[in-house]
Amino acid sequence: MLASKTLLRTAVGLDVAAAIGVLPFHPASAAGAVADLRAEPSQRWHLDFDAPWHPDGGNRAIDLPEKGSEAPPAAIVLGPGEYLSAGQSAISPNGWYRLTLEPDGRLVLSPTDDGLGLRSILWSTEPAPAAMPLLVMRADGELVLYDTAHPAFGATTSDGDEARLWTADTRSATGASLQLADDGTLSALTPLGQTLWHGGNTAPDVGIVGARHVIYDRGSQWVWLIDADGAMVDNYPVSGHAESPLPGRYSVTSKSEDAISYNWLVTMEHMVRFTTDSDGDQIGFHSIPRGRRDTPVQTEAELGEFGSLGCVRQRDDKAERLYQWTTIETPVVVIA
Repeated sequence: MLASKTLLRTAVGLDVAAAIGVLPFHPASAAGAVADLRAEPSQRWHLDFDAPWHPDGGNRAIDLPEKGSEAPPAAIVLGPGEYLSAGQSAISPNGWYRLTLEPDGRLVLSPTDDGLGLRSILWSTEPAPAAMPLLVMRADGELVLYDTAHPAFGATTSDGDEARLWTADTRSATGASLQLADDGTLSALTPLGQTLWHGGNTAPDVGIVGARHVIYDRGSQWVWLIDADGAMVDNYPVSGHAESPLPGRYSVTSKSEDAISYNWLVTMEHMVRFTTDSDGDQIGFHSIPRGRRDTPVQTEAELGEFGSLGCVRQRDDKAERLYQWTTIETPVVVIA
């Protein structure tokens, strides 16, 4: 691997001028990257290449329970175009979990009463007083909580940002449905079974308390952002490599708004680095790379599948959010 890698870098070095000619250039972005490099440790040259991976010195491997190969049974809460009104609820097939749209505008997932008084809330949206809340699985795949009494609701529902109380931020997935599974997982799924969003009893417990952290499940190609109080800030599908990086505990080492692959062929935005490979090349989270004529190397619909040769690709807006949300030394936990 090292020999082939060295040869590739040599070949690339001979054709750098030609490669530069096909890269998009944005003066404002370049200036931002320079400012960012001065602000904190960073490296613009970035690896997105198949190579052996090893945790940084001092990282500790973590031992988590193996996940089952089959998904648990789930009930469809909302199909395309369907809605849940205030006071209505849905229950998982085994009867253990209930999703309710409360009159105060909160969407709440909790265990059902099994005689032991288990009425704790597993997950909920933030309180958002509404005269007439309505949860809608729109035909375009977006899961949205509206205040139907707001003047912006109605004719402008297709836009209606002012009437929105909350959104799962799913999009461009015609025919998606909201499902509640027997393990307490609340998910928005495409007709082909691709997961667009998770809510509820879903984030793995990696043993970090009192600190915001990022969890990357390499096997399911999923990322969670967990705040210091344990609340799930966001979660979404990504595209990484099937075998790297190795499971373990890492932390953010550097960030830059703009980055470029070592072979000068693709550019990335909002790079958040958290480990290196055996050659010392950086690995991190970033937006979907863009190549010749600023063309994305994959579509958003392909997120959730293995696609990267090393790093972790995210939807552009998700990459920007993770970039802004993390700081140097924010813990990153990789599970397999």
